[in-house]
Amino acid sequence: MKKRFSGKLGLSAAALSAALLLSSCVTSSGPAVSTAQAFAPLHGTLGQYQQQASSASGDSYFPAQLLLARAQIVSGSFQAADQTLQALKNEAITPLQMDYINIIEGLSLSQQQEYARSYALLSKVNQLTLPPQAASYYYQLISNVELKLYQAGGDEQYLRSAFEHKRQLITFLSGADRAAVLQQTIELLKELSPSELSAALTRTADQDEAGYLEYAVIDSSANEALKSRLTESWQKKYPSHPLNQLLGGAGAAGSTAAAVTASPEGPTAPAQYAALKPGDKVAVLLPLTGRFARSVGEPARLGIIAALKDRNLNLSAVFYDTNVLPIEEIVARVKADGTAFIIGPVLRPEVEALLNAKSGLPTILLNTPQQALPANAWYFNLGPEYEGQVAASKMALDGARAPLIIYTNNDKARRAAAGFQQTWQQASGRTAPSCALIEPDARAAALRCPFTAADAVYIAATAQEAPQVKSALPAAMKTYITDQAYNGVNSSPNEALLAGAVLGDMPWVITDSSLKADFMQTLPKAQPQVQRIFAAAYDSVHFALNINNLAQNPADVLHGLSGDLQLGRDGLIETAPLWLTISFPRSE
Repeated sequence: MKKRFSGKLGLSAAALSAALLLSSCVTSSGPAVSTAQAFAPLHGTLGQYQQQASSASGDSYFPAQLLLARAQIVSGSFQAADQTLQALKNEAITPLQMDYINIIEGLSLSQQQEYARSYALLSKVNQLTLPPQAASYYYQLISNVELKLYQAGGDEQYLRSAFEHKRQLITFLSGADRAAVLQQTIELLKELSPSELSAALTRTADQDEAGYLEYAVIDSSANEALKSRLTESWQKKYPSHPLNQLLGGAGAAGSTAAAVTASPEGPTAPAQYAALKPGDKVAVLLPLTGRFARSVGEPARLGIIAALKDRNLNLSAVFYDTNVLPIEEIVARVKADGTAFIIGPVLRPEVEALLNAKSGLPTILLNTPQQALPANAWYFNLGPEYEGQVAASKMALDGARAPLIIYTNNDKARRAAAGFQQTWQQASGRTAPSCALIEPDARAAALRCPFTAADAVYIAATAQEAPQVKSALPAAMKTYITDQAYNGVNSSPNEALLAGAVLGDMPWVITDSSLKADFMQTLPKAQPQVQRIFAAAYDSVHFALNINNLAQNPADVLHGLSGDLQLGRDGLIETAPLWLTISFPRSE
């Protein structure tokens, strides 16, 4: 897995509890914010933290600004966070305040994959003077950065340092947080081979360290029977070791230190899900007959089959035709026949019917639900709203500050424009100006749009309209388009008019591969949206197999056909598209 290259801009609304949490701190003199809160988990929206920071005063001012900078960073607004932190540097009085700023700046750099610069900043922090909440946050962050540096260059010094920082973090935690970091520590050590772990074990004189190393060696074994026997011996040898918390042994009690939750940007208590595994039975719910079979059901079916074939998995996939069987009957069957996982449906009414039937099984939906999802359900958003959201994220990361939305007179374009607007408002606190093209002549209408004050333009239009709109803009204007504005066909006569535009789309659509060639032979006239359904179905298997890997660290991603896959909020499977600038010959 690899870090994603584009940040998130808070694509979902905050929970009511988060709003209550923030509002409960408000007094007549503004919100009271403590240093401990400045390093506590983020639960609100960026707008809420902006409002909180703008009204904070006195002792609350500094921690409120730190909270705002963190919210800007996790939302992908890195330039705004840099401005917030620079203002704090100008006002910092004590060395401890500068340490706080360096921690958050280190977070920003790590989120942008600048791990060496992040590590240099974090190494300056005087960790001995940090209060518990800040120390917990710091140790989680620096250990994650050190692990990334080790994985990039193979320097074991970074791995050893990450291990030590994890051990220090554990002393600040209790309960589920502590157990999660204990597991992270073992996974970190397992970056080394069993022989390397054994060599490290012979060199150490520290019994606590030896316990970690020896357990990591045991946990690396693929022989479950042997692992069980060795674990039992380990528990007798290390009866007071912290790792006993994972095994239910004598050392299972939490630390006597106050329980502190570590950084939500590097979570310490990831959820555990019933991931797909070899031998499982998978139910796939698709319209295999009827009007949607060719455009929806068949490409999704082919995507599932290709994913299973590519991985040579010992899985039993059972396909149910949602055009023949009612969802309620399908659910009754899968609950009775040992099915472990559900993939689908695609059509929205069937998605809602499946959720209402409450199967209780882990489920990956291939359309956006209209109701809250249970904890073991996820979904792909292939709708135009998401196109607009990722475009807003990309443009903010590229430094756009005054974007203009130009959209044409069709439902998908309007929805993409609305998605862009929603995300831009959440990220910046401002509304982006927009220009609706009502006339049939898209180029003539676009010439009247107020683009002179804009520093970038997002075009939401069809593949036929987008080139005409682009041709009306100044040649130097930074222009962005997404899925619906590009048909993926190199021979399109209008494609030359898009030269210079920044395109964001699924890697599957805008790159070539042997898998794609096979797919196009099977469905030679498959339109781009049909190809996207294939990609999402293919990636659903990949995601189901790796859900717990993603849950361990939400900053990590899986490379998929539909983009870089990441766990989003409220069950969304976020897909970061491939971005390229259209040129001739087309470059990628």
